[in-house]
Amino acid sequence: MNQTKQIIYEMLTEPTGTHMLDSGGAYGRHWERNQKMSLKDFENEEEYKLFDTDTDYPYCEKSLFHHLVESCDFAERETMYFENWIDEDKHHYIDNPEGRTNELESVEEYMTERFGQEAECFNSYNDGCDLSQTIQFVFVGGFYGTDMIALSIHNGCDVRGGYTDYKFFRIDWVSLLNWHMDSDQIRDELEYSEAV
Repeated sequence: MNQTKQIIYEMLTEPTGTHMLDSGGAYGRHWERNQKMSLKDFENEEEYKLFDTDTDYPYCEKSLFHHLVESCDFAERETMYFENWIDEDKHHYIDNPEGRTNELESVEEYMTERFGQEAECFNSYNDGCDLSQTIQFVFVGGFYGTDMIALSIHNGCDVRGGYTDYKFFRIDWVSLLNWHMDSDQIRDELEYSEAV
């Protein structure tokens, strides 16, 4: 089995908890819905779902699973280095409240130390994005500066919380950032598929 697919599947089904301010009780959280799906279900889902195709403003949703499988390759060794780095000074709410966690602040610190450049964070929620779920990733050297990112998937309901543990991936930037089709592109795609 492809290790990258398995890791992405595990991330998509990773429980990220609940919070009283999270509206997931009304709508469900991504991890709760995703846990009902098998890896095969994700592999078999449509890559794109198109909506309002008979209007002037069609839009689409792209399967996050397919998107990540196309653009990412799991970096097992780098993920292991990061997890070992956390364990050297692991957070404990009483004994070590300043310790390391598998959360954004620690990931940025690790990547800055490891790669010798200031780490940056990007959240797809803040961009025109058609992905079925939000992703957040940390990188150094600006876009295209390196092919390594630390990736977290939003598995909650409210985008402000409910992110998975970070895992490291080697990525193809062009594929990774190709997550939006505007209305004209969708209409062109529809015309092409009808012509074929």
